[in-house]
Amino acid sequence: MLIINNEDNIMKKVLFIDRSQLGLITDYLKYCEILHNRYQVHYLCFDMGNPKIDIPDVKVTYVPRIGNFAFRGMLFLAYSLLNILFFRGFIFIANFPKCSILKRVFFWKKMHIDVRTLSVEITEKARIFSNNQLKQDLKYFNSSSFITSGIQKQIMQENHKSSFILPLGADIISKSNKSFEELNLLYVGTLNNRNIIDTVKGYIAFIKAHPEVKSHYDIVGDGINNEMEEMNEYIQLHNMEQYITLHGRIPYSSLMPFFENHNIGISYVPITDYYEFQPPTKTFEYILSGIFCVGTATASNKEIINDSNGILHQDNSDSFKDALENVLKNKEKYKSEIIRNTLIKYQWKYIIDDYLIPILEHK
Repeated sequence: MLIINNEDNIMKKVLFIDRSQLGLITDYLKYCEILHNRYQVHYLCFDMGNPKIDIPDVKVTYVPRIGNFAFRGMLFLAYSLLNILFFRGFIFIANFPKCSILKRVFFWKKMHIDVRTLSVEITEKARIFSNNQLKQDLKYFNSSSFITSGIQKQIMQENHKSSFILPLGADIISKSNKSFEELNLLYVGTLNNRNIIDTVKGYIAFIKAHPEVKSHYDIVGDGINNEMEEMNEYIQLHNMEQYITLHGRIPYSSLMPFFENHNIGISYVPITDYYEFQPPTKTFEYILSGIFCVGTATASNKEIINDSNGILHQDNSDSFKDALENVLKNKEKYKSEIIRNTLIKYQWKYIIDDYLIPILEHK
């Protein structure tokens, strides 16, 4: 299927090229949902076997994910080149390895590259290689955007043209005002390389120090390295099943009851060079839902969390326990309305209007 412009349509056009599937990266999904009333939105992505999302007036071209890794890469490249050839409008590339080949082939077409994350590969050597590849790709594009200024400063070449910040946004999942009489903790997110067991250890130490406190900790998410099994064994060893529940992976559409019924959100990210400037979506979602946030002191969390909406701590179980002690001491001061209002400007509709539209309109 080709994406071909209709010259008679006066709406401006934007083509998103994304190697994942529409819906897997929340940012791009939200761009499509909000932009389609103002732009002709075209989206080229892999078909990764997930349910397809239907957005009115958004034309999605799915690339079959067949064959081995090399064949899939060549097929995606072919689809991308063919669609760029016939497209006249703003071309928005979601960064992927060696994506600059699209710009090098169509050097006369204006293209924008967007960077949501730096490499989070396990070895330092692999991270350095991937980030250096990104630096090379950036040189070819007319403009670029980054999820945080920290990532921008880490990766952008000094002579790069037209660089923008395009922050993470979030939805207000829960509009209810919370009671902080009890402490109901919630973690939502991946367990991969996050050391969430540190929060389990810190929480158990906190409960043992305060058996009179009414509290529960719900953990929503899963990992690929036996994280669930490790946490479950630790919980059983300390006979804490009544205090901690591991739910596994739950669809985003089913999360509202968790955000309605919890008042303390856990944003635990290891403090490392590769996570330092990566803003956790959960931090925004907790706070915009009126939930007090307990988060590790990464550079990104420091920009989001303040005394009115949360507390920062180090990435270990003792510091996590200390943060909960602070929460217990000050819980009477917390107000959902105040917590929510600290990040109201980070709702997706404001991110689109204040940050994305200026990029699309940039000459």
